[in-house]
Amino acid sequence: MDYQAALAYIETFIDSERSPDFSRQARLYNLDRISLLLKQLGNPHDRLKIIHIAGSKGKGSTAALIASVLTQAGYKTGLFTSPHLITPRERCRIDGKLISETEIACCIQRIKPAIEAVSAAEFGPVSFFEIYTALAFTYFADEATDFAVIEVGLGGRLDATNVVSPVMTVITPIGLEHTAILGETYAEIAAEKAEIIKNGCPLTLAPQHPDARAVIERVANERNVLIVEAKSHGTDCQSIRHLVKDDNAVPVAQQFDVETDTENYPQLTIPLLGDHQYVNATTAIAAIECLKQTGSVIPKASVYAGLKNVQWQGRIQTVRSAPLVVLDGAHSPAAMQVLCSTLRQCFRYDQATFIVSLMKDKNLIAIGDVLSKTANTVITTQVFDNPRVMPGEVIQDTWSSICPNITAYPNPEDAITEALASASSTDLICITGSLYLVGYALEYFSTFSEQ
Repeated sequence: MDYQAALAYIETFIDSERSPDFSRQARLYNLDRISLLLKQLGNPHDRLKIIHIAGSKGKGSTAALIASVLTQAGYKTGLFTSPHLITPRERCRIDGKLISETEIACCIQRIKPAIEAVSAAEFGPVSFFEIYTALAFTYFADEATDFAVIEVGLGGRLDATNVVSPVMTVITPIGLEHTAILGETYAEIAAEKAEIIKNGCPLTLAPQHPDARAVIERVANERNVLIVEAKSHGTDCQSIRHLVKDDNAVPVAQQFDVETDTENYPQLTIPLLGDHQYVNATTAIAAIECLKQTGSVIPKASVYAGLKNVQWQGRIQTVRSAPLVVLDGAHSPAAMQVLCSTLRQCFRYDQATFIVSLMKDKNLIAIGDVLSKTANTVITTQVFDNPRVMPGEVIQDTWSSICPNITAYPNPEDAITEALASASSTDLICITGSLYLVGYALEYFSTFSEQ
């Protein structure tokens, strides 16, 4: 089996990330299939020191920051995240390097008999995400990683990754997302995500809505879990942060101070913009300090180097300076609010054009209401190979009353070409919404490079 054959094989299984029946497929979520699959593979996850990360916002960035610090500290570190932007290889990395095509093919060839056996058993066929989860655990165990940083795919309680016995858990900020699956309130969603908390296993906690925090604290107390936090978590922190700009005066990083119970970190730098990334960075540092308390040796210099050199694409990422072109996968009202606020705070521009694609399960009206307050022009589009994507014309029709200057270009290349042709050198083009569109734009601007 070669790489393309391996991908084709995986694609034959249920992929809720792309399914138009995303919420209805929640009935298929359970831990029985993945547990049986991993058992047939010799339970590779039991050979890993896992840091398990859940949350609504920032869990991927936080995971990447933690993994980068551990790599800089000399630990062989696996990182499992989803979804990918361009290639499925992004989901599985060791020390920042993507899994190779050959390694994916070999892993799928190896686990295919177990996949077939489990799919024929009483719990039904395994899913696309369960296969990638099993692949990651197998790959990290085979490569004898010192740590594996594992991002939850959806929720927590019934996510395929929630079969692990981690050395630490992390919960990033919780928002109202996937409400058809996880619940309609902060408390209900927090209850799903809090199920990654394991007895006696320390928890690093980011700032939370009071209702979410109450649920998490209750679960942590019931399970005799120590909650670890960083002191400097406020988002009203402009006075202690400043932007780092490139030769074109375009912001490329931010610098700030962080204090923990045991250490001070003045003038840390991350190549990620926005208040939310400051919160993600402080959460990552709190997690690192927690690992140090349990015996891991992580020099202070490794924290600085890990944060400064983290690689995490598609998050308020500038790919062109004149006009400014910024990419970000904001796909909820809260994320769109953060994006628009960050654009106004960090960048200087005359007119703002937003190119937007969204999935069918997103809160279209609420997202449009937020975006309309910043966008001068909106171009809607869609990524054709994904049945979960909302047609650009539907977005246009829904937003026409709040975004007067709005057009639809079904082909994303046409949408980008039109935006570039219409923009002056002092304007801003923001490509946002679906991460699939962000991935397309990364390829279009030829900025993606393997680590």
